[in-house]
Amino acid sequence: MHCQNCNTKNMDGVNFCYNCGKKFNLKKSNRFSINNFVYKHIIFSRQKHRNIFILSSIFVLCSALSVPLCKGLLDSFNIAMDLVKMSMSQQIAKYALKDQTELFFRDVFLRIILILFFWSILILTVIILIYSVVLLKKHDNKRKNMY
Repeated sequence: MHCQNCNTKNMDGVNFCYNCGKKFNLKKSNRFSINNFVYKHIIFSRQKHRNIFILSSIFVLCSALSVPLCKGLLDSFNIAMDLVKMSMSQQIAKYALKDQTELFFRDVFLRIILILFFWSILILTVIILIYSVVLLKKHDNKRKNMY
């Protein structure tokens, strides 16, 4: 995106020019809105039942994937802490256990990131599903009242 005031190249989606500070007039239609998403893809869509099924499938899949991650998180963390305790008590094994300890702590960190990712998708999916069901009921009631 180029600034029309000073002709400086800026990153896409920024609100102000890095060089002169002039505010860009961004179209609001490019921004994500749950309201626009629900109306476009569910309420006025001919395939609204398919889209609700896809959202429900995403919800079930993320739930199914996050359960074993949560269970394994506690196990990996306990193993890592046991390795730390062993390496503290035995000076000889300290260097031998260092790599294993780092491996289990990486596993814990990766599991936390994946759990947060799946839970954020779960929350977004639940919000969209609830919002779409409420709007579908309102839309159907309006159609019934018209006739």
